[in-house]
Amino acid sequence: MTISKIILRVKNPQTNKRQFFVSSKKLYNLINPDVSYKTFIETNITWSKLREEIDYHYNQSFDCYNLSISAVQAILILENTEKSWSLFNELSDLINSGFSTINEKR
Repeated sequence: MTISKIILRVKNPQTNKRQFFVSSKKLYNLINPDVSYKTFIETNITWSKLREEIDYHYNQSFDCYNLSISAVQAILILENTEKSWSLFNELSDLINSGFSTINEKR
């Protein structure tokens, strides 16, 4: 699976504008780290320097966090694995193309 497949367009509760987000559960499954989902959330979101309601917000409907694109980039760097760097490069290419493959789907 590619990173472009897990990017969602969601209404940000703070700004009421639609933005690109990635579900923390989908990112966890894509990265497939050697830690539990709870540890992944605590390390990369709760205890990190990510800003609540700016870089991420909690989605009660799905019991997960919606992560901004910049938060996803930060988490991929923090993971520091071959898989995470591959996904980081893929995401960078997607950003440089103006999210063209995502915009074509909609």
